[in-house]
Amino acid sequence: MFNHIGRKLKGIAAAWAILGVTGSAAAGVLLYLGKTLDLLWCIVIGAGGIILSLLGAMIVYGIGDTHAKLERLGDKLIPKPSYASYLNENQALRGQCEICGKTTDLVNAKIVDKMGTRFRKVCRECYATNKCEPAD
Repeated sequence: MFNHIGRKLKGIAAAWAILGVTGSAAAGVLLYLGKTLDLLWCIVIGAGGIILSLLGAMIVYGIGDTHAKLERLGDKLIPKPSYASYLNENQALRGQCEICGKTTDLVNAKIVDKMGTRFRKVCRECYATNKCEPAD
C-alpha cells in the first residue's frame, strides 16, 4: 500500500483535477439552469471551483512527483548488497536461479553463446547444463 506512493499521489491528483473541473463546471451550469443564482454568481462559482481544484491537484501532483524523484535518487545513492562479498566470505548465495527459477544455492556464472556474454546467478544444475564458466 505504501510502496511507490509518489506514483499513487500523481494518479490521485489527476483524478482530482478531472473530477474538480467537471464538477465545478457542472455546478455552475446547474445553478444557472435551476434559476437559483444570477449568471455572474454561477460563473464565479464554476470558475472558482475549477481554479481551486486545479491548484489543489497541482500541489498534490508536485508532492507525488517530488517523492517519486527522491525514491529514484535513493535507489541510486543507497548501495545494493554485493553478491561477490557473500562469495568471498565462503557463504553460499541463496536465491532464485535466473534460468530455471528454482530457489537454491546459486553460483555466479558467465554464459558465452550466440547471444553474447551474459552474467547470471544460476543453480548448479543450470551451471552444468548450460556449459557456464566461472564469473571472475
